[in-house]
Amino acid sequence: MKRSLALGLCVSLLAMPVMATEKDTLKARQDRLSNELEESKKAQAETDAELEITEAERDAVKTEIHVVDDRLNELSEQIAIQQHEVDTARAELESTRQQLSVQEEYLESQKELVNERLRVLQVHEDTSYLQVIFESRSFGDFVTRAMTARTIAEQDRELIHNYMSEMERLESLESTQRTQLSFIKQKERELVITKQDLDRTAEKKRDLLVELNEQVEQLELEKMTRSEEQAVMAEQNRIINEQLEAIATAEREAAEAAERAKREAEARAAEERAQAEARESEVEEAPEVTAPTEAPTNVSTSTGFVRPVSGYVSSPFGPRDNPLTGVPEIHKGIDLVNASGTPIVSSAPGVVIKAAPATGYGNVVFVSHVINGEIWTTVYAHLNAITVGAGQQVAAGQTVGTLGNTGWSTGPHLHFELHRGKWAPGQPNAIDPAPYIGY
Repeated sequence: MKRSLALGLCVSLLAMPVMATEKDTLKARQDRLSNELEESKKAQAETDAELEITEAERDAVKTEIHVVDDRLNELSEQIAIQQHEVDTARAELESTRQQLSVQEEYLESQKELVNERLRVLQVHEDTSYLQVIFESRSFGDFVTRAMTARTIAEQDRELIHNYMSEMERLESLESTQRTQLSFIKQKERELVITKQDLDRTAEKKRDLLVELNEQVEQLELEKMTRSEEQAVMAEQNRIINEQLEAIATAEREAAEAAERAKREAEARAAEERAQAEARESEVEEAPEVTAPTEAPTNVSTSTGFVRPVSGYVSSPFGPRDNPLTGVPEIHKGIDLVNASGTPIVSSAPGVVIKAAPATGYGNVVFVSHVINGEIWTTVYAHLNAITVGAGQQVAAGQTVGTLGNTGWSTGPHLHFELHRGKWAPGQPNAIDPAPYIGY
């Protein structure tokens, strides 16, 4: 009985330093995780502010484009009106020119007759009355002839005057119409130039809008990614808290067991001393306490990982060109190719910290492991389906989902990551998983 009590006390005392070491490791991890979570939140706040500014700038550019478009529509209408006025003015000018041509043709046809009458009037103007008198056969005939001659002369003068006046009017009208047509065409050219300038401005605004839309999309993606990162870190923090609580409970139980063993040992020793004193001369050898040859531990001694899925490696860990963008990058995992729907298993026992769609990863499962007091994290991405939930305990080899082609993927495969420590933004703890799973 003494031997078993002493052995239990030794085991408890030996287990407590092991738990204390694991607790210190977890607390250090938790502190770093909390700091990184705060940094991520600060970065997200900056991203949110930048996104707000960019969205406001984009909205302002949209408003400017609407204003420019309205002005362009207005100019298009004005240009159409000017074009109609140009066509009308050109038609009126052409009509005037045709009238001038008709007048000129008519005047040309009457030119000989008018010239002859002009010569007669010029030569015979002074003798016309004598001629009328001598040729008259009577006074009545004289009066008639004189009145006729005067009437003819006046008609000739009026005819010539009317011709000249009409020609002057038409020529003046033609000049005015030419000036008006030139003015309208100049105004039309100015409107066209203004519209061309606005077209270029509108094109620049639209290019700027495209650029701002891309910035907004990138910032929204960054915001979404940071939110997902924070969710993963918060879940890791929660699991570490549970592990710390479990360790604290184990420490309390170990301390209580040690205290009970100590009290029982002291009581047994007092009883033995009383018996010894009663027997007086009888001497009893104190029981020997033998230290255990091997102390049990609550931490696994194995650091091996099982292969999450069979298949060939299509893209190893390390530098490569991104298959979607062609941009050089560091591949933070390995890609294992197999048929779509093939079961994917957990590489080690642990706790699921995320099981949901995520930017880039598609359907993804994160599992946190504690092996020999050290935290590890595995990531299973591009899954076709997820069969576990966040917070669920999983065993090594337990199915967590099925192989698929979701997220940023070019074909059915498993993107598998191994992190020595917790998963963090940028995957700074990622290591090549191939040696750990037998590739």
